[in-house]
This record gives sequence, C-alpha cells and structure tokens, in this order.
Amino acid sequence: MLRFRAWALLAVLLLLGLALRLPVAGVPLDRDEGEYAYIAQRWLQGEVPYKSSFDQKPPGAFAAYAVLERFIGESPAALHWGTQVYSLTTVALVFFLGLELFGAGAGLAAGAFCAFLMADRSFLGQSANTEIFMIAPLTAAFLAALRARERDSWRWALACGLLSGLGLLFKQVAITNIVFYLGLLVLTRRRGLLTASFLGGMAVALIPVAAYFWFVGAWKECYDCVIGYNLRYSSDIHLAAYPAAFWKSFSPTLSSLGPIYLLALGCLSRMREPSVRLIGAWLAFSFLGVCSGGFFRSHYYMQIVPALALLAGAGAEALARPYSKARPWALPVLAGVVLAWGVMSNSWYYGAGSPEEKSRRLFGANPFPESVEVARLIAENSTKDDGVFVFGSEPQILYLARRRSASRYIFAYPLFRPYLDTAERQAEVLRQVRESSPKHIVTVFVHTSFLASIRAPLGMFSEMRRILEGYRLIGVMETGKEGRPALRTGEEARRLWEKSPMWYDKPIWGSLAVWEKKG
Repeated sequence: MLRFRAWALLAVLLLLGLALRLPVAGVPLDRDEGEYAYIAQRWLQGEVPYKSSFDQKPPGAFAAYAVLERFIGESPAALHWGTQVYSLTTVALVFFLGLELFGAGAGLAAGAFCAFLMADRSFLGQSANTEIFMIAPLTAAFLAALRARERDSWRWALACGLLSGLGLLFKQVAITNIVFYLGLLVLTRRRGLLTASFLGGMAVALIPVAAYFWFVGAWKECYDCVIGYNLRYSSDIHLAAYPAAFWKSFSPTLSSLGPIYLLALGCLSRMREPSVRLIGAWLAFSFLGVCSGGFFRSHYYMQIVPALALLAGAGAEALARPYSKARPWALPVLAGVVLAWGVMSNSWYYGAGSPEEKSRRLFGANPFPESVEVARLIAENSTKDDGVFVFGSEPQILYLARRRSASRYIFAYPLFRPYLDTAERQAEVLRQVRESSPKHIVTVFVHTSFLASIRAPLGMFSEMRRILEGYRLIGVMETGKEGRPALRTGEEARRLWEKSPMWYDKPIWGSLAVWEKKG
C-alpha cells in the first residue's frame, strides 16, 4: 500500500513540474543556451567542441543539447520541454530522499518545492542551463553515497563516483559536492575500498571524455577552455566583494522564495537530528559551489535546490505534524500555500503573456527575442555554407540561423578580459575573420554582450570598423518606443544609419546591426 501511495504521490509531483514549465516553455533562448545549442548543432555536423568553438564549460551540456536536438527538436520550446522531462529525475530523487530520511509527507513537500524551485524565475528556471543538468547526477550521487555508507558497499561507492564524474562533466563547481560525498565515504569502516571504488567510478566517467578530445586533436583547446581560462576567470572578483555580490543577487529572491527559506531554517534548528545534520552539510557544500568565482548569477543557485527543497520539506512536515492526526490535509495545504505564494509573487511569469515579453522582463535589454528576426534575416540572405561572425556574445543567432561562426570565439567575453593572452586571442579572431571573409557580420550594441574590462586591450573595436568597410548594412534592430524593438532592413536601415551612425563610442539607438559582404 505504501509503495502504491509513493508512486501515486510521485506522479502528482511530476505533473506539477510539467504544469510549472507550461507558461515559459516558449521563452526565446538566452546567450548561454545559445552557446550550448550552437556547439551541439555543429558537433552533430562533424565539428569538435573547443577546437571549433571556444567555451569554458565542460562538454556535458553540449552532449545533452545534441541529444535534445536530435531526438526532441531544435526549437526553444522543444529544448525546454526536453530539459524539463530530464529535470523530473531530480524531483523524483528528492522525493525518495525525503521519503527515506523524513517520511512520506516531507518527501511530498520536498518534491513539490524542488519542482517549483527548478522552474521559478528566481533561479532562471525557464532556461536550460548547465546547473539543471548537473544537479540530477549529483543528487543521485548523494543517494549512492548514503547507500555505500549504510551497506559498506563498494558497488554503491563506484556508482557514486561515476555519477559524481557525470556531474563534473556538466560544470566544474560540482567539485564541492564531490568533496562532500568523498568525505562521507572516508568516514566509513571500509574507507580504503570505498574511496578507491569512488575514484574508480569517477575515472570511468572522465577518462573516456578526455581520451576523445585527445584523439580528435582538441585536448589543448579543451584544457585551455575548461581549466586554464576558468582558473583566471574565477579569480577576477576579490574575496572581500563576495558578500555584497551574494546579497545583490540573493535578496530579490526573498519575495517569492522567502517561505521556503523560512521552512528550511526552521528545519536547521533541529541539528540534533542526524538526517537534518546530513542535509544541512549537503546544503553547505552545495552553496560553496554557488560561491565559486564570486559571481552569484541567478542560475548558479540551482546547485542548492535539492538540499534546500529537502530541508524545506522536512520543515513543513514538522510544522504541520501537531495537526496531522485531526487534519491529515494540513501538510498538503501548507505546501500548497507556499507554492501559491511563489506563483502569485511572479504572476506575470506564470500567467498569460507572450514568450517575448517574458524574456524582456527577465533579461532587460539583452537582445534575445530580437535574435530570432536577425537570424531569419541572415538565413534568408545566405546559404548553409556561408559563415557569420557575431561581434558580441549572442551565439543564439548562429544557432537559429543554422550558420557556422567565422571564428571559434562565438562570444566576446574572453576577448575583453584583463589577461596576458587577451591581445593574442583578439589577433586570432581578427585573423580568422579576415581569412574566412564571412558573408555576414553582426555587430552587437549591448553592454552585457561584451562586459569589457577597462584594463583589457580595446583595439579590436577599431579593427572591426576597418573590416566593415568591405560590408554594407542590410538590417538594424532599432530599440523602438516603449521598449518594443523593430527590425529595419534595406534602404530604411541605411537611411537611419546615415542619419546617426552607431558605434561603441557614439550614441546607441539600436541593439544589433547586420552587415553583408559587398560584391
């Protein structure tokens, strides 16, 4: 009976997860999604990640997107729905962990909170980011670590290492969780065997991937992107600036997620309970991953979702427990009220409204909805063999247009950091653009597409202007009135440009310009 009830509750949670995705499945791809989607698209066509496209993430996200594009579809909605189905694995794991550690009621509440947190705008849940792929294997690895401890089982330790390695293939910050799981195994009677099994499992996950990039001649580029560049990038922000950066990103989530935080804090007050201590430690190590680099971007918090949901579910169960005998519906009602509060706090996000307007509210001036029209303009005026160079960080344009990049740098961020090799990277891009002579060039006039450091070489802006002397303008995305951009093409675009030529040191009245090679 309990088994049937557990599966019935899980089915409810999975339906909840799908329902929460429905209002935002069609939101246009953002630039992070664009880079993963583009690299996967080119990988399926025979190119090799890192060698053909610079990216600082491990290859797990590219592989996941490749699977989605091949078997689900290439539209933003298809990618988002495919990711949501995958993320239901995390919901199920959190539910069963709650069931085992705190009881059926806590498992139900934890699963519901997990489904909500992974979809909510507070953590950019509408996007298919690396974190949402990473937390599924990491949650499964935590469950495997518990089994290995309980049973002194080298097989479960092996599984824990394998799953941890898979998590690391999605994002490097998984290492903080991995350290925690390894610590759980070290504190066992058969620590030597279990530790060796864990490390063996990680090797099974990681060595074949490293071998692949070695044999296709891309290991140098892979190391530069995933390890070398990241070590410099993660040290950009001084440790003293971490608290302010954290509060700036975390405080906006309080209005919708405050009740979940309070329930989790209430549970943490019971630290004498072994299960609470265990999940509290898991939350702490997960939060260390969020802190890595000190950037505290909204989707980074996805790493704490499983542990946070479990604590909040246990807190809700404890709060409703005194009333449960007389009112068995007390816990479901409490969880429902918490979820309703979160949904109503962001009613524009979960309610009616176009995906484009929701994207603009989420991302402001970032030209993600506009990328669809720009990509269409490029596709209509080129062939599949023509190259495109995007001067900025909008790789979603390349993906949507189904055109190859004229440079391996599909976003501009590595080109404008204050590093010793930045000038060399800029020279590489300029050489590639001049040699490939792309059919189209897109110039992006949005600050967040560059985030250029004042200490970085800035000569590339002048060099791009010289390259564009061989191109003619065919389209401009005008900012428009009331924040409603409009794509101007042909003679209309050229008249607007002649009246007020945009550049990075001049007044900006549009977000994107499309240039076509003369002749």
